[in-house]
Amino acid sequence: MKQAISVSYIYGVKNQRLRNVTVHSPSLFWVQSGKKSLFWQDSDILFDSSNVLLTQAQQQLSFENKPTRATFSTYQFSFFISPPKSMLELSEHIGSATYQPDYAAPQRVLDTLKLFTQIAWQELSKDVQKLWLFGLYQQLAEEGRLHHIFTDYQQSFSQKVSQFLAHTPDHDHQLNIVAEHFSMSRATFIRHLKKEHTQFKTLLAQVRMNHALSLMQKGYRKQTDIALRCGYQSSVRFSQRFQQQFGLNPKQYLKTLTPS
Repeated sequence: MKQAISVSYIYGVKNQRLRNVTVHSPSLFWVQSGKKSLFWQDSDILFDSSNVLLTQAQQQLSFENKPTRATFSTYQFSFFISPPKSMLELSEHIGSATYQPDYAAPQRVLDTLKLFTQIAWQELSKDVQKLWLFGLYQQLAEEGRLHHIFTDYQQSFSQKVSQFLAHTPDHDHQLNIVAEHFSMSRATFIRHLKKEHTQFKTLLAQVRMNHALSLMQKGYRKQTDIALRCGYQSSVRFSQRFQQQFGLNPKQYLKTLTPS
């Protein structure tokens, strides 16, 4: 069953400085302990439990997660269905047209987010998930923030491709086969991605690297195993791609998850 929302828990016990982390779906990050320093334009924006990070689909983030009292932790809420047009229009009417990633959420919104962390979403039908999710969307619309996450009413093509690849990041995805899945010729598929200023190999690498981070967060520690689960036969090639993407190698990232 396709989910309308996913809630992920991310942690670290040492500073995690990462660049170019792609957020494929509209998302919201809520720090629980420690601080997140987002490198945004010409300044740094600091996030803790009192404010929320809003991100749009296919947005790339560079940041540093900073533990306090031994731990950094945050929830990531990823949204896979768009809100009704009426909610977006309400949000646009109330809020600023200029996107800002930081949002000082009121307690009523934080209470909803806390509730969302306790729900077993995978056990609910998509229709039930949608009803819960639209309640949060309405809250964000009334705050004038919903349109800062959803920039349009439909998923972009690259977002659809990324979500398809994310189901099986370990597979040997070939462009021609993926194009067939979307009922397109190779040339048409490439042209659609080019319109959104990206390429198939870029999306595939981003999906695989995000999956690598997720595996490490879930307790995987052997680099060869992680590489295979991300579609890389060579752990050396995997390590090179990881460092190219995030600015540190897998061993360095793994050290941020384990106390000395």
